[in-house]
Amino acid sequence: MEDVERDCVQHGERKHSFCNDPVGSMVSYLCEPRLWVDKVITIAQNGKAVDLHFILNRAILLKWRPELLMNGLKIM
Repeated sequence: MEDVERDCVQHGERKHSFCNDPVGSMVSYLCEPRLWVDKVITIAQNGKAVDLHFILNRAILLKWRPELLMNGLKIM
């Protein structure tokens, strides 16, 4: 198993922390160009209603069209 503390030779930094402006920093990171992929898919594991709304609001401000998994009115 590879050591997650060491940077990947091909892709660079393995771990990212977003402290000061977590939503803005994360969204900016996701928008960075990547030569090895055409599309970025994000999964919010254990995301709760309020947590996801901050990210969803930022995505809407950027005029993104996110695909959401819904259960009634609840974001999954």
